[in-house]
Parts: sequence; structure tokens; C-alpha cells
Amino acid sequence: MNETAPTETEVAIVGGGPVGLAMSLCLAAHGVRSIVLETRTTPSAHPRATMVNTRTMEILRWLRVDGEVRRAGAEIDSLARISFVTRMAGADLGAIDLLPSDSALMRMTGQSPVLPAICGQHLLESILAAALREQPGTRLASGWTATALTAGPEHGVRVPCVDSSGTTGTVVARYAVLAEGLHGPLREQVGIETATERVLGRLLDIHFTGELGPWVKDRRSALYWVANREVSGVVISVGPRTDEWLLEIPALDGDTQASLFDPDTDHLALIAAAVGADIGPTVRSVRTWTMATTTARRWRDATGRVFTAGDAAHTFPPTGGFGMNTGIQDAHNLAWKLAAVLRGRAGDALLDTYEAERRPVAAFNARQSEHNALRMRDFLERDAVPYAAALASDEGAARRELAPLIESHRPHFDFAGQALGFRYPGPERPVGTVVQDIVDYHPAAVPGALAPHAWLDGENGRLAVADCTGTGFALFTADSDGWTEAARAAKRPTPSRPTAPLPAPLRLVVVAPGDGAGPAQAWTDATGAFAEHYRLAAGEAVLVRPDGHVAARLPGTDPAGELAAALATATASVNTSAPSSADRELERTGRAR
Repeated sequence: MNETAPTETEVAIVGGGPVGLAMSLCLAAHGVRSIVLETRTTPSAHPRATMVNTRTMEILRWLRVDGEVRRAGAEIDSLARISFVTRMAGADLGAIDLLPSDSALMRMTGQSPVLPAICGQHLLESILAAALREQPGTRLASGWTATALTAGPEHGVRVPCVDSSGTTGTVVARYAVLAEGLHGPLREQVGIETATERVLGRLLDIHFTGELGPWVKDRRSALYWVANREVSGVVISVGPRTDEWLLEIPALDGDTQASLFDPDTDHLALIAAAVGADIGPTVRSVRTWTMATTTARRWRDATGRVFTAGDAAHTFPPTGGFGMNTGIQDAHNLAWKLAAVLRGRAGDALLDTYEAERRPVAAFNARQSEHNALRMRDFLERDAVPYAAALASDEGAARRELAPLIESHRPHFDFAGQALGFRYPGPERPVGTVVQDIVDYHPAAVPGALAPHAWLDGENGRLAVADCTGTGFALFTADSDGWTEAARAAKRPTPSRPTAPLPAPLRLVVVAPGDGAGPAQAWTDATGAFAEHYRLAAGEAVLVRPDGHVAARLPGTDPAGELAAALATATASVNTSAPSSADRELERTGRAR
């Protein structure tokens, strides 16, 4: 057995799925070196997740891979429908239109610089892996399995590993991120236990190819919920250009479909039952798995050196498609904080805010995913099948009866508020109000919320609010007086306090009204969205973190002092300041719109 010399890096990442790869790419964007240890030598061929929601697409845009994701899959505007059918070649039961009008499309495009996309996880993994190989200071160690992990508050982490040939090695790092999935063994080694909160049942995934064009050309959809007496489940568009599909069949709480999970199940027969026509399908892969909500009891180990992310920290049912998305967003949140601590710009307490902020979001997504799964089970078992049978005798009456039932499922599929409207906690934002409205997103520039999207025009072109952050803080104001010198002071080192953190990277962004009135060198509010969502009072400014979430609203009575205090709070602990009357009014009016 050969042994290699220890390999040193800053962050060791265990697991090369989408979360581990995104973690490494996010760190690289901040200039942090990492190594990803992944047992597999090639990405999984099974699609698993397919929905890439708007917030995740924003992160992928920052990583400059969103275009490849769109080309590999499809943007949601081309599949903006959820169909309910007896069979793919059978009768329509109804539909949920995600973009029922031009105004709905305009509203969606105004919420973010990107649209959500349909892209199979196996394709996304390949895109992320290719991007990672181009990054200096990173390494994707395919075929290497982490066998153990030791950590200490002083010496960092050591990760012994072995490759498929038996060669052994050790990765030595300051921190480790476990993106090893639900069944990874390393969490227990560092004292992180995982609890199963609820088991809903099992899910059968059949990945297949087949020519469904004649049956979908007039009703192209992201999902086709199928309800007939032979099978109830969903056919998912995986690769619209390659005729790839995924048939998912749930069996929840003793569901009558449980027999379909027997080893001798005829998967081609299930496809035939769901399609209702001879399409000559080819089964590419089959997967069965347990649908359950699990959570790590802690997301950071006792030494402070090891973190969990993605399925290693939480799992929930796939209904809504929030599993992979939540994990990639975990990585994005943790990356800037690790970078800030590693570069001496933040105190260690900042790393505790990772779990404090992300756990409530994951818990909300878990509960909503459970709710979606149970409601869909009731629909498929108790409502859709009887109506499907009634279609033969009175199609119009059946559809009229079914329409309100179908529409009641809109939050399962139309969830802009859940994807973009989640807010990180603080005293004024209790955990119970993580998301205010699942369907409708109400942008508001209040602490904890995602900084609302707006396009800004300048001498060198157009950029989005999100382009002003990414690797540093951004300070947005309509009035440069006072804030220009405050920003300069915030970026200067403080030699009189040698033990204080280094200044955080900071960009001052002065935004003028769309009519062009305002200070010289100001960016122009291209569409009026900035004024609408930020509602800056005279002299006021909004501080936005590197991950795009609002850190504070600063009144401007003492710009230098307010900014210094806000940056110190944002780089050391969860914001504990009480909300101002302006914050409360902005939050109230944001909900009312």
C-alpha cells in the first residue's frame, strides 16, 4: 500500500455532490483554497433533483455557470405549467399555470436577474465539477474516500483518505465541511448526531428516455401528475432536448402502491401505465429511497472546526424541490463566513451564525415539503382517481369539480416567496416568520432579508444589485454626503487596535433616481425598482452582506459610527439591534403590496 505526503489546504470538503462542489466554488470565489474528497470517479447518472430555484440560480450566476445550466436544461418560462392528467396520452384533469399572463412573467423577471431552471442534478454536478477544475487553489479528488476525521480547536483538521488503488493520504486543513449526504459516516466521528424527525414513506424513481413529443407538444410542463387506477405519481421533464424523463411513484404511510417496490417490479409496465401509449422507452436507472425529514442535532462540532451542509445537515421530502437548493444555499452562506474568519476580517463567533441562520430556513422547507407530500397523496388517492373515471361520462363537470382542488396546490409549485423571501433570524424576526408568504414574494430591504433586485445603469453599462456584493459588503445610498468618508474610514486599517479584525471589503454604491438627478458618478435606478423596494429616507443607507442579505439600515445621523458598528456586528455575531420605526414601516408596506 502506497502512502502520499500530507496535503495542506484551508478547507477540506467531504463529498463531491452539488453541495460539496458549490462549497468549493464559493470558497474559490473568495480566494480560499479547498480540496473536495469524492468517492465516485464520475457524477451520478441518476437525475435525483431537477428544479433549480431562483435563489440557487442567482448563486450559480455569481459563480458564472448559470448559462451552462440553462443550456443543459430549460428555463422555467418554457415549461411554466404543472399538468394533471389521467395518463400522458390521456385526458387532462387540469393545470396550474405558473405564468398565466405577460404581467406574471414581467413580475417574475423583475424579482431577480435570473429565472429558475429545470436541470437534472447529474447534469448540474458535471457543470460544477468542470468549473471547479478551472479554479486555481482548488482540487477535486475523485476516487478518494475520506476514512476518518480528527479535529482540534488549535491544530485544525486531519482527514485520512484512500483511493481506489489503495493509495492512502491525509488532507490537513483549517476547517472541514461535511457534504457527505445523509448516510456519510464522519459526522458521528466528530460527535454530530442525526435525528429522524418524520418518515413519510418511500419513493420509486425510474429514469427513462422515450419519445413523448406527440403527447406534450401542446401542454409542455415541468411536471405531469398522473392519476389512474394502475399508477399514481409524477412524470418530470429532465432533458426536454434529449427526451429524458423521470417517473416518480410515492408510497406514503402504507400506500396501496407499496407493492411497486418489490424487486421483481416491471418498470417498463409502470411507464406504460403512466404514459398510456407505446413510446418504446428505455430504462436508464432506477432508484428507491425513503422519504423522511432528518436533521443534524448540531451543524458545527464541539471543536468549532467541522461543519455539516446539505443532506448531511438536513433532508426532507422532494415535494417542492428544496433539498438540493437548500444545500447549495447553505454552502453560499458558510463560504463568505469561513473566508472572513480565515482572512482575519471576522471573529470566530461569525461561524456560529451559519447554523443560527440556515437551520430555521431548512426547518421551514422541511415542514412545507412534508405538507406538500401529504396533500398530494390525498389528491392522488382520494380525489383525482374518481374524477379521472368520471371524465368518460361527463368531462366538463369533472373538470369543474376538480379545478379548485388543483388550484389549492399552487404553493407546492409556485413558491417565489419561499425561494426568495426567507429572512434570517434576529430578535425582531422570530423563527416562526422565516417566510411570510409562500407564493407571493414581497421584496423589502430590511435586515435579514435578501436585498431586493434592481437594475442599475452606469457609465460602463448595467449591473444588478447582486453584482455589487459577492466577495464583500456593499453600502447603498442615494446621498453620498457623509457616506463617502464613512466608507473610506471603514476600509482603513486600525493600527491602534492590532487585535481587531481587518477591515471588511466594502463598496459604496450611490443610486440616483431614473431621471438622472443625483450626485456625479452615481448609478441610475434603471426601472424604479430600487426606489420602490429600498425606500431610502434622506441620508439613509442600506448595508448588504457578501451573501446578498441585508445587514442593517443606517439612518445617517452619524455615518462613520453607524457603519463601523454595523460592520462589526455583521462580522462577529447575529444582528441583535432592535428594528427602527423605518424598518417596521418598510416591512409592513412590503407585505401590503
